[in-house]
Amino acid sequence: MSKKENDFFVLMKENAQLICESSLVLKEAVKDPTTFPVKMKELIDLEHRADDITNKIIDNLNKTLVTPMDREDLYSLATNMDDIIDFIQGALERMIMYKATPPHSGVEELIRVLDDCIHIIKISVDNLPSIRTKLNLILENTEKIHKLESEGDRLYRSEVGKLFENESNPIEIIKWKEILEHLEDATDRCEDLALVIKGVVLKYV
Repeated sequence: MSKKENDFFVLMKENAQLICESSLVLKEAVKDPTTFPVKMKELIDLEHRADDITNKIIDNLNKTLVTPMDREDLYSLATNMDDIIDFIQGALERMIMYKATPPHSGVEELIRVLDDCIHIIKISVDNLPSIRTKLNLILENTEKIHKLESEGDRLYRSEVGKLFENESNPIEIIKWKEILEHLEDATDRCEDLALVIKGVVLKYV
């Protein structure tokens, strides 16, 4: 593998690490809403760094003749990872903007599912340079993320149902429904990313 080809994997690993750090920041924030402003600054910094890496990947795609996998696969991997951080930041941003505290227990549970997905994604991304020997691991990870995403969907539907059942203030319903949607969208994007990785693996082994 040439240096230019390897650069793509290095950049994707860096982005996967930033997603993990973003998820940790969100987990810590919901445990203590007084930290929201500080955690928001941390998330904005992580999101900017992730944007820079995504832009580097796309620039490299435009400049490099030979890539380690199809250009559309690399583009999908990069943009899906970028979307995950955007949704994480968006969820906390709305908690602050809407003064939606304290977070519901279901929100913390959905964040836990998202965090589990993200850590599995990182393992798969880290092993992309060795897809021939890590085939089974990556395929197993795809199945794990599918199950977690299904759990996330169930939690989302359950929490939205509880909002309409227990919350009398329509403004509160609107606030929390939008926050829950961002978390569920982030989990959905994890599954999208896992499916792209699975497709790459099956294509190149």
